Amino acid sequence: MATDLLYLEDFDVTSAEASVANVHPAEDGQTVVELDRTCFYPRGGGQDWDTGTITSGMARFDVTMVRLDENGVVQHYGSFANGSFAAGDAVQCDVDEARRQVNTRLHSAGHLIDMAVSVVGWPWVPSKGAHYPHMCSVEYETGAVVADDATRQMLQAKVDELSASTYQNKIMFLSASEMGQYCRHVPANLPTNKPSRIVLYADDFGIPCGGTHVRRVSVIGKVKVTKVKSKQGITKVSYRVEGIN
Repeated sequence: MATDLLYLEDFDVTSAEASVANVHPAEDGQTVVELDRTCFYPRGGGQDWDTGTITSGMARFDVTMVRLDENGVVQHYGSFANGSFAAGDAVQCDVDEARRQVNTRLHSAGHLIDMAVSVVGWPWVPSKGAHYPHMCSVEYETGAVVADDATRQMLQAKVDELSASTYQNKIMFLSASEMGQYCRHVPANLPTNKPSRIVLYADDFGIPCGGTHVRRVSVIGKVKVTKVKSKQGITKVSYRVEGIN
């Protein structure tokens, strides 16, 4: 049975009670714990996974990696520091909040850049992103070469303007056919192993995305557009968030 993904419904969830569905060894020697519900984010969409602990009484499982399989089951990889779990055990999940906040801010900064591209009016089509402390970028299909410092400066100015927004981001669960009302681009290959969701960063700017997001854009911090580079019809926008990377 698919895992209930609590982080899809709540911007700030980092702890939750759950029930153990299965415990089994992984091929790399680690142990995998599966739960009926989880607040742990599994790596995907250019965003890194959560780490933290799962506990039950004196038993403690240290989560070092999280994956979502093709059937929608979240697999928490790690090892037992104490004791063990059995199917049906009630457990407490606690995400490393500092790591979650970093990953969320970096990920949200990529969407802030996408919103800036949309507001400026460039017909760039989002393709992929990387939102990690060591490497942050978003890529677009642009066809022509558009990379120059004037482009970067224009994008930076719009990012700075949008960063001051006080808009309270919203979560909506929609089918792919409904997303076009709010999203300028809806990928043809939306994942089928998790609920279909968008996040509104403004009433007229939605993002089809299953990652974690800030509740308000102002929480991201200062986003610096460091480079805009085009090659073979793809434009890559590199960025960093001050205080993180």
